[in-house]
Amino acid sequence: MRKKCKSILCMVLAMVVMFTMTACGGSEKEEKDKSDSTQGSDSKTAENGEFSWDMCKGQTIQVLFNEHPYSAAIVEHIKDFEELTGIKVQHSTIPETNYFDKVSVLLNSGGDNLDIFMTGPYQIWEYAGAGYMEDLEPFIQDPAKTAPDWQAEDFYQTILDSGRWDGISGHSMGEGSLWGLPMGYESDVLVYNKRILEEHGIEVPKTTSELLEAASALQGHSGENTYGVALRGELGWASLITAYQCFYSMWGGKDFAAEGGKLASQVNSPEAVEMTDWYVKLIQQGGSPTWAKATWYDLVTDIGNGTAAMMIDSSSCCFTPCVPGASKEAENLVVTTIPRPDGAGEDDDAYQLWTWSLAMNSASEKKDASWLFLQYFTSSEFHVKAFEHAQTVNAPRQSTTDSASYSAMVDAVQGYTEATEATVDATKMYYTPETEVFNVLYEWCATIQELTEGKYASTQEGMDELKETLDKIVSGIEVKE
Repeated sequence: MRKKCKSILCMVLAMVVMFTMTACGGSEKEEKDKSDSTQGSDSKTAENGEFSWDMCKGQTIQVLFNEHPYSAAIVEHIKDFEELTGIKVQHSTIPETNYFDKVSVLLNSGGDNLDIFMTGPYQIWEYAGAGYMEDLEPFIQDPAKTAPDWQAEDFYQTILDSGRWDGISGHSMGEGSLWGLPMGYESDVLVYNKRILEEHGIEVPKTTSELLEAASALQGHSGENTYGVALRGELGWASLITAYQCFYSMWGGKDFAAEGGKLASQVNSPEAVEMTDWYVKLIQQGGSPTWAKATWYDLVTDIGNGTAAMMIDSSSCCFTPCVPGASKEAENLVVTTIPRPDGAGEDDDAYQLWTWSLAMNSASEKKDASWLFLQYFTSSEFHVKAFEHAQTVNAPRQSTTDSASYSAMVDAVQGYTEATEATVDATKMYYTPETEVFNVLYEWCATIQELTEGKYASTQEGMDELKETLDKIVSGIEVKE
């Protein structure tokens, strides 16, 4: 009798285990159609391996967001996702200042505390290189896991490819595994206050020499602490990847070259030194008196309240204060393209790409549930809602850009549509992928701060010393030429 009971108990346990293992994807026959809508999708069932939004019902996933309009829009609609899928989402949002430190700690700790996180292309080189990220391409190719109306081909290819890398230092983005799905992308533009420029009889600068002249003339334009042009200066990688990187690339500067199977810094080349020398003068003669501490938030605040006459930064940041009613000076703010170096033409244009993407922790134990979250919040229908709700740009999908509501929102900002159209073809990743990127950019930014403070006798001296430092940092990286 005891043996018989034990046998029956084993059969019951086996059935429970089988049910549990097939509850999330890959089951032969799952729940019946839900009555909930699926964002316009006709796929509501998981019968015979077909896609179903409720295939992971009852699971809980952990999501970490950077504080950004993109993530704010997602948080606003998490309940919709939970109702549709039956998945519980536990999430937290922290400021960018310490966001990536937190991500690194959680990735190092394993899969229990983090399933999904926001990332950028630079972080992919570090996280994917360390094996912390899940390749998303197999999920996209699996019709049992991806809704038929999700349509990967609707993404702008260059934007989608900003999350694709083969894991080899020195190799450009665009080949290999897909490590992240874009929430939105950013280029770089100039914002100017037409009222302030007109009051001082200054034309909108078209070249870098005109920009330096205009910024210098506008220093103290409306009294103490007002200044010509807002630029990021806070010590860290983010201050290098916007205005500085655009001008650096337009000038013909390169960060690294492959020499003898190693990376060799190019920061002391004639082009790099000339550009950096001009940039330091721009800060000294027309920048904020507190430039060395300036973050994107400070730039947005200063251009919005009229403290700064101009601003150069990512398109998303520049768009924010220009939305009608969003800032004191919104009606006077106009977006345009970044001035080119003297003598440069359209073929020299270079606008540094940044994408905020959603990625999956490779150690996650809820991969299918995490994938449902990723595809829901990168769908075309959600993107339309997100960009309207957050009043932000730029949409990574063609269908979102073409929607009437998105077009109306963007067209309300003076010059933005024209600037986007003029820059999109030359917007890409100009930095060489390598796993020491944050150490490199930190030292680079520190050198610019020191040059601005007058530490070196010349820009050449500072950049020569920087080259030696950077070569040591990347000395352990092998590259394929």
